[in-house]
Amino acid sequence: MSINNIFYASIGITYNLLLDGYQVDLIRYSRVFCKLISYILNFCPYLSVYMLVLASIDRYCSSSLNAQRRNWSNIRMARKATLIMLIIIAIFMIGILISFDIRDNGSLSCSSTSDSLFNQIYLIMEVIVYVITAPFLMMLFGFLTIYNIYKSNRNLAVAIRYRPSERQLSRMLIIQVLTQIILNLPFCVVFFALILPPTFQSTIMFYFLYVIFKIPFYMTFITPFFLYILSAQVYRDEFIRLLKKIFRIHGERAIHPATTRVMNGSLATNHLPPIPEVIDIP
Repeated sequence: MSINNIFYASIGITYNLLLDGYQVDLIRYSRVFCKLISYILNFCPYLSVYMLVLASIDRYCSSSLNAQRRNWSNIRMARKATLIMLIIIAIFMIGILISFDIRDNGSLSCSSTSDSLFNQIYLIMEVIVYVITAPFLMMLFGFLTIYNIYKSNRNLAVAIRYRPSERQLSRMLIIQVLTQIILNLPFCVVFFALILPPTFQSTIMFYFLYVIFKIPFYMTFITPFFLYILSAQVYRDEFIRLLKKIFRIHGERAIHPATTRVMNGSLATNHLPPIPEVIDIP
């Protein structure tokens, strides 16, 4: 998820800002790049939000009082679920390759329209999968996790087993889910409006709201780092430890050349010709 967010924040947001802010469309003259870039820019947000859904499910299983359900929360299962989700989203996004193309609407642009039956059906499916299903699953498993933590606090034996780090991770995830929903909600409303008649989509007000509501949507790709640091002590400690390690390595590298020169100087003295001994002649 972090790699996906970094990639989208550095590449995807730059392209979208050029397109929405300055009307600079770098891919409108090539159908291959039009479809490929559109696929990537749609694939990354879906992957990010459903990785968060999987994380919510994992926290729910980890906080469950049922031992069999807790066994589902492990690295092996997480890797399998991530791979399966990656494949499903990659297949679902094939519709982007079909619906997006270079179109001449007064000027060339890479876009998708609802003028065909396939595009209309696929757009409705996108609304259901991204706008409705993902937030619902995040809220559902978020509330279930809170309920499990509440029950574990009332059970002393379970509360002892449930480590403080697990509580911090659950709290961090719940905060991230709420932030994700709040920042995504305005753009999801505009995205839902895409299934409305084209006459509404062509208004200046719709385009203005579309551009403005994209700003909090972009923020969802850079907020996780700050949420991790602010909401969980385990992440703060690890981040501070990492910074200390980086600065310590940097300091050692800065001192090392001077030490090497001293060592080289001391070694060089070993190769000087021996000083002859002075013998006193009686």
